[in-house]
Amino acid sequence: IAPGTNDGGRYTIKFCNVTVKYTHPGWNDTINTQIWLPLDDWNGRFQALGCGGYATGLGSIYLTHAVAQGYSSASTDGGFATGATTIPTDFSWNYAFKATNDMAIIGKQITISYYGRAANYSYFTGCSGGGRQGLMMAQTFPDAFDGILAISPASHLETFIPAAYWPEQVMNQNEYYPSPCEVEGFTKAAVKACDRMDGVEEGIISDPSICNLTAYSFVGQNFICNGTRYSLAASGAQVVEAAWSGSGKEAWFGLNKGAAIGSYYVPTACSGNGTCYSSGAPLFGKWISNLVVKDPDLAINNMTNAAFSKALHASFVGNVESYLSSFDANGGKMITWHGIADEAIPPNGTIKYYDEVLDNDPEVQDFYRFFEAPGVAHCYVGLGPIPNEAISILVAWVEKDDVPVILHATNGK
Repeated sequence: IAPGTNDGGRYTIKFCNVTVKYTHPGWNDTINTQIWLPLDDWNGRFQALGCGGYATGLGSIYLTHAVAQGYSSASTDGGFATGATTIPTDFSWNYAFKATNDMAIIGKQITISYYGRAANYSYFTGCSGGGRQGLMMAQTFPDAFDGILAISPASHLETFIPAAYWPEQVMNQNEYYPSPCEVEGFTKAAVKACDRMDGVEEGIISDPSICNLTAYSFVGQNFICNGTRYSLAASGAQVVEAAWSGSGKEAWFGLNKGAAIGSYYVPTACSGNGTCYSSGAPLFGKWISNLVVKDPDLAINNMTNAAFSKALHASFVGNVESYLSSFDANGGKMITWHGIADEAIPPNGTIKYYDEVLDNDPEVQDFYRFFEAPGVAHCYVGLGPIPNEAISILVAWVEKDDVPVILHATNGK
């Protein structure tokens, strides 16, 4: 598959794999960048690939699809082991954006060396952490790519990540852990109440901005789980509302109602005797223990609210900014789409980012467009149709000046 799509398949490809291992003098780092070059039917384009979680690249998973489409393509490990929950502990040379620019430089040069000419156009594609990489490249290295597809970007990383731990913090402080059934019960109640508000009943909340009910609105409602009838509790509502509303104005947004909040924000499980507990939130908690407190053995479940508040304001990673005039001046084009039912990254953070870009440049739509995908969860899952052809639409915009008005979405394969 490709970043941000569920339209994958099985491919037989013939390619040359050039792996470059390099270091930066004085940094004591080792970074590996792979460049895969089609032996036949190169389309004359170069595509760099981002990743997700805390990794910088996923190697063959995305490279295979890119080469099958005719791209010379590149992926980098950023100097760190890959994995969705892998937390880099040394940001002296970091995966935030420097390694991504290295990948662009190396990939384009290897392409020239192999084919005897430069690529006609260069692109970057990434979702989640890869989407954030795309935004970082547009602002920091605006001449690296002609087109950037930044999907569901993890923007404002150092704020969003610790803020996402807030529901876990609420559970630990109150010593109440709603069962997965109860969490799902609140979500289903919200969808049932708000689905028709946009005038169409489709099993999703297409416009969360008009769904103003809180989790407390559903307290006392009955729900069936595994054949047993339960009632939604006020203690559970407090946890669910923490996931929906976010961690306050000082921090970040919560997830939209309709998102599967049990995946990351309210991860719980129950023992055979019915006692429920947190199953852990490593994607967010490890960030606080490893990077903020710098103690991998921290008993994070005992963290005070004061300590949590301090974690929200720690600063050590390059972050996205909303000034893209240089990217525009270089002729770059960028598309972002974000699933409204994203269960990992609050879509309102991306909306905020785009609004900030718009404030800085009222003509932003000349080079950057943002689309919301109703019912779509993180990157390529969920009940809603996926904008699988977004990269083709970006290519048409860059190469033919075919301005995107809508993104066609499909159910994929």
